[in-house]
Amino acid sequence: MKTLRYIISRIAAILLAASPAYFLLGCNFPRTTVTLDIVYFNYLGRPLYNASIDGKASRSLDPYPETGGSAISGVALATGIKKVTWVLDGPAGAPGNGETIHAKNSALLDGGLEGARYLGVHIYPDATVELIPSRHYPRPTEKGIALAGQSKQ
Repeated sequence: MKTLRYIISRIAAILLAASPAYFLLGCNFPRTTVTLDIVYFNYLGRPLYNASIDGKASRSLDPYPETGGSAISGVALATGIKKVTWVLDGPAGAPGNGETIHAKNSALLDGGLEGARYLGVHIYPDATVELIPSRHYPRPTEKGIALAGQSKQ
């Protein structure tokens, strides 16, 4: 009976390891650590604070176009799905002030890292995030510029 139970548990472990959900959750690709300079871009039309990626590189951010002007140097990040959060700020009485927001999407750090020195962390008004590694200092995205223009109207 013990042997049968052991065999079934091994088969279950193998099936779990081969399941698509396992791959989608980023649990089966080799983890590496990269060290990048982080540059945040805020397209929300209001200030943010405590913006961070995996709890690292915390920064306060003015809204576009006064965003992306400085980098946090030498941040070590593991590849894979990143947890990006920020706290809403603004004038007294602005809706959501002090509320911590978690990115709605799964921001994946895995591609384009060869030779990258910077990581642009782009925070959009719909609470999604885009991570863009680059060799040169990051620039605002066209998507972000368009969305920032809409949020001012």
